[in-house]
Amino acid sequence: MAVETIEARLARLEGAYDQISARLGGVEQRLSQLDERLEARFNRLDDKMDRQFYWLLGLLVISILLPIAMRYLPAP
Repeated sequence: MAVETIEARLARLEGAYDQISARLGGVEQRLSQLDERLEARFNRLDDKMDRQFYWLLGLLVISILLPIAMRYLPAP
């Protein structure tokens, strides 16, 4: 069994750490891209929900005001 020198063992460890760092960098980049895509999708959904809320609010106001207006309009 050959005994490795400390320098050789440290060099191997440094190489392994470099590989781990590169892989983690790739994972971090993919996660940031996924985060951006999710943020854009949530923004679109939020805008859509706002529009639907305003439509619903408008219909609610009309449904309240229409009977009141009909009471004061002359009958044909």
